[in-house]
Amino acid sequence: MEKLRASIICSLAFLAAIPSWADSLSCSNSVVTTSVQQAEHGELVCSAVEQAAVLFDQCNVPALSSPVHISVVDQLKPGCVALYHCGEGRIEVLSPPNMQELRDPDGAFIHLGIDEYFQSVVIHELSHAATYGIPCPFEECVTAHEYIAYAMQVMSLSSEAQSIFEDRSGLDRSISSDELSAIILFMAPHLFSQKVWGHLSQRKDPCGYIGQIVDGSVLLDRERF
Repeated sequence: MEKLRASIICSLAFLAAIPSWADSLSCSNSVVTTSVQQAEHGELVCSAVEQAAVLFDQCNVPALSSPVHISVVDQLKPGCVALYHCGEGRIEVLSPPNMQELRDPDGAFIHLGIDEYFQSVVIHELSHAATYGIPCPFEECVTAHEYIAYAMQVMSLSSEAQSIFEDRSGLDRSISSDELSAIILFMAPHLFSQKVWGHLSQRKDPCGYIGQIVDGSVLLDRERF
């Protein structure tokens, strides 16, 4: 994701009205709450939460069952646009204006408008919350978690935006799982996201493949020595 380390078609049902004075609210039919300074940001968050719920159900990602709180903030550690605090049920995400300032003009998602990008980032982080605790034989399975999160992020985009994402990647060849390493993730997250989508798109049953990662029958990570 664009400068995001710690830290993707479905139709949207519109949410219950959010009052203009809201700074803390619960998203409808969800375990997610959010704290915002501007009501429109709360609308974006809760819309992304609803989209994520439908997408997760369609693609074998566990539904959110424990409370998750999303704080829309003005500042995070350098280079981050969002952060899931592992096991704490807590997500921080930059507000759209602050997120816009950090966007890489050559980033994989730069073709998105800021609101669509912001919502895709929220869905990415919700994917981390949903998959926290999936089977992992090693100390951590960062590749698996980020694979699912980027997959959900791109899946959340419109068909047109997905096509542009694919065209901009320039990856018109078969992508091996060996190319999906934690090293690439941390050194070139833009490229990692593009390779994830290229690899997933080449599966006969993409959502079935996601399910296999979730249940541990497909292992993308390797033991670190």
